[in-house]
Amino acid sequence: MRLAIGDVVRDRRDLVMGTVIGLDSGNSRLVVMHVPGQAVRVLPGQDLEIIRRYARPRTTRHRMVALAVVVGAVIAAYVAAHSVELLGGSWLLMGAAALGAYSGLDTVYRLGVRLAGTRRTRV
Repeated sequence: MRLAIGDVVRDRRDLVMGTVIGLDSGNSRLVVMHVPGQAVRVLPGQDLEIIRRYARPRTTRHRMVALAVVVGAVIAAYVAAHSVELLGGSWLLMGAAALGAYSGLDTVYRLGVRLAGTRRTRV
């Protein structure tokens, strides 16, 4: 299981939910969990189940980059479809070229977001 600080987890023994506030990646693989109403609990990773992953809120910068990628992908799709049309391709080939150009840029953006995302530690 991969956890990050901020994930919401549940203790399988007594079904208490809490937030991960620390990880020990040593030999013992312990997780420090904040439980409402109590201070903290230190539990082994195998006694936990993930309820909700932590995700950083999107900033204005992230939104602007996403918008720029969508606009760039639409322009690339148009250029690809228009190029196929000029070469005498059918509408099916134009659609395939447009879809390929759009999905190529979209895939690169999604991989970048995934690589720059929250770091997770195996416990």
